[in-house]
Amino acid sequence: MQVGDAVSGVFFILLACLVFWLTKDFRVMPGQNYGASFFPRTIAVCMGLMGLLLVLRGMRAHGAFRVTPGDWLRSGQHVVSFVLIVGMLVFYILMSDTLGFLITGFVSLLVLLLWLRGTAHWMQAVIVSVVCVLGMQLFFGEFLRVPLPWGILQPVAW
Repeated sequence: MQVGDAVSGVFFILLACLVFWLTKDFRVMPGQNYGASFFPRTIAVCMGLMGLLLVLRGMRAHGAFRVTPGDWLRSGQHVVSFVLIVGMLVFYILMSDTLGFLITGFVSLLVLLLWLRGTAHWMQAVIVSVVCVLGMQLFFGEFLRVPLPWGILQPVAW
């Protein structure tokens, strides 16, 4: 997919504005000249300025706000794969608190592997899904102490 510089620039400007706005309530650390919002806002300002440069550069070019779809959009399998990946991300976001990371991650990964690799490799897909989800639970939950949701498996949480 080809996207004109001006389109990319507008995207980065909007993203920078969003980051800047979302960090407005970050607390100032006592005894510090800057708070938790300093670095995200600094990055947002830089991103906005670079986005503005992209818009200006794109305006000088022919077809600045042009978006040309890629060849993959003509392939039904590629479109379904894209929609399925986005769908699995939405499924994880909506269901991970209820079902828990282990179940939601396993289902998401298994569905994607079965679609992308084919159902002929179903046993490998199950094994890879179990090993990856358990590995991520151990690494993030135990080693890095990132609280992953347990959902309905809370009674057996370790």
